[in-house]
Parts: sequence; C-alpha cells; structure tokens
Amino acid sequence: MSIYKNLFVVIDPTSDKQPALARAAELARLGKSKVTAFSAVYQTVDEMVDANSRRSGKRDFLKDWESKVKKLLAPYKEDGLRVSADTYWTADWYAAVSRAAMRADADLVIKSTFRHGKLQRLLHSTSDFTIMRHSPSPVLLVRDGKPTKGKLILAALDLESTDEGHIGLNNSVMKHAHELSDFTGLPLHVIAATSRKPDLSHVLAGVEEQEGGIQATLAHAFGVESANFHLVKGAAQNVIPAQAAELKAEVLVLGVSARSGIKGVMVGTTAKKVLDKLDCDVLAVN
Repeated sequence: MSIYKNLFVVIDPTSDKQPALARAAELARLGKSKVTAFSAVYQTVDEMVDANSRRSGKRDFLKDWESKVKKLLAPYKEDGLRVSADTYWTADWYAAVSRAAMRADADLVIKSTFRHGKLQRLLHSTSDFTIMRHSPSPVLLVRDGKPTKGKLILAALDLESTDEGHIGLNNSVMKHAHELSDFTGLPLHVIAATSRKPDLSHVLAGVEEQEGGIQATLAHAFGVESANFHLVKGAAQNVIPAQAAELKAEVLVLGVSARSGIKGVMVGTTAKKVLDKLDCDVLAVN
C-alpha cells in the first residue's frame, strides 16, 4: 500500500518549468496516488492596468491562469493520472500552502527549489523554510536542474544531541527514510556527522553489540546494512552535502526542528546551512 496517497504539489506561477509537478507525477505512477496541483496568484490594483475594475481584473486574471494550469495538467491527465487543480487568490501564498495542504489531506507536499545566496539567507526567510516550518506533512524539495538520477536514499541523523526533541527528530527521519526507500526501491544509507570523540552511549544503550564495532551496532539499531551506515567526523553542514554528493543520493531525508522564541518559529540552523550546498532533492520532516 502506498504511503503517499495524496500528493500536494506547489505550482510556481513565475516559471515555465515545473520540476515539482514532474516529480509528483513520477511518485503518483509508483503509488497510484492522487495529485493536487496548488497555485497561489495575486495582482495589485496597480498591476491591473487594463482592467475596468478590480473585480473584473481579478476575474480575467484567474480565468487566464486557470486556462494555463489546465493546459499544464492535460498531458498528465491523458497519461491516466488523477490530477486536480486548486487555486487561491492571495498574496500570502506561504500560509495558503499550509491551509490548502491540510484541506487536501496531503501526505506529502512537493515544491521546486533552487539555491539561495548567502545575503538572501541573512536578510529574508525563503519560501522553502517558511513552508517547511508550517507544513502539516513532510516537504519534498525538488532541485531544479539536478544533474542525474541518484542511486540511493540518504538519511541524516544528529546522534550526539541527547534531548528528547532531537531523539524524536532522528526517529522521525528514519521512519520516513525507510518508507521512502521501500516506496522507491532505492537502498537506504545513513550519514551522521560527529565530533572527534563522540559520546554515543545514549544511542547505544540497550542495543545488542554487533561484530564490526560501533558503526555496525549503530547500523543494526537503525535498521540498515553496516556498509550503508556512514559515521564521519566533521561539521554537519560540510559532512552531509559531501556524503550526499559522493554517494550520489537521490533524496536526502533531513530533520528540521522548530522552536519558539522572541523571533518566533525557526528552522534548525544546521538544516539551513546544508540545504544550499546540495544538488539532490530533500525530504524535510519534523
């Protein structure tokens, strides 16, 4: 049975390329899933230069946009996929994605992504992070212009944090990584960046020791082959992208943490640093 019955793909109204929709179609064929193609569009009064009124301008714009979406989805429908369109008229499209995904009972939100500059990261919350931190379900970020098909699913874990939040996040990452591996048929690997002398006693507690040492024991604990568990010393923001590239990962499964504070909900800083160094797709879970 497919774990992704309802796929929710975010259409980018500013681009002719829709890699997220193409990926949603691939997954829908695998799991016989239903696809909702969501788009949020909006125009200010100043942009409606040829309209007689705001109402007529909105009506004409939506009619034109819905015609474009119908044309965009036609080849997928002809191919037998169950695809429907959902359009919101709103400038606050980040929030609209979460509301519409909940209404569609989405199992997976799929969105195209691209690299963001360092200055943009410092000054603005990008759409990727905004959607990840508010999404009611895991978010698959599909890299535009990805060079080749990958060979495996790679799950990134934080093994040195001992708080319940990080332990729970690791469990969630592995749950979704195993499900995605089973769903796609791609082998599952695990990457964990560590300090020079990591204390992993809390992870190993109660786990039967395996021949091959700590790495083999950790692999057994997380349900992967020993050769597929990669324990690498170094900073996560450097180790994870390097391993994803070396192993030719198709999808990196990454945990994103949210915490409340003066500045509100924030996505984990490690996830932010990792994302823009990757060439593969990313499944963000929380």
